[in-house]
Amino acid sequence: MNDDEKTRDYNKAVAAFAKRYLPYKQPLLKTIENFSPELADVVIRHGLYEIWEEMTPLLSYRDKEIATLAALITDNTVMKEITAHTENCLIQGMSKKEVLEILTVLTLYIGVPKIINVMDAVKQAFENYDQHIKNKG
Repeated sequence: MNDDEKTRDYNKAVAAFAKRYLPYKQPLLKTIENFSPELADVVIRHGLYEIWEEMTPLLSYRDKEIATLAALITDNTVMKEITAHTENCLIQGMSKKEVLEILTVLTLYIGVPKIINVMDAVKQAFENYDQHIKNKG
């Protein structure tokens, strides 16, 4: 892949990110880029474009967000990401009730303590999303 193709794909990833994340998350990409252009290439171009856009065309964004949220909750170490991907589930049309049902199912596989541990992150996502909707309207 030449540099022009990498730049094109990077820019497509930035555009896709803008559609999938709440506005307050938009500066994150520039923060990653300023910290390390190499890390930005892996996270943004490869992760957000190649994997999310090109390599997984059969899965909807909603499906990808459900899988991502379940994986992050199972890991149980990155609360900011759990908040962000809960918000993304809502952006993709999931209801809060559906998110809560994901938590209920996960209790069988990862245990109640991990679900209790993520409750604040999920509540924060609900609040952020509600505020976003209120600000739009």
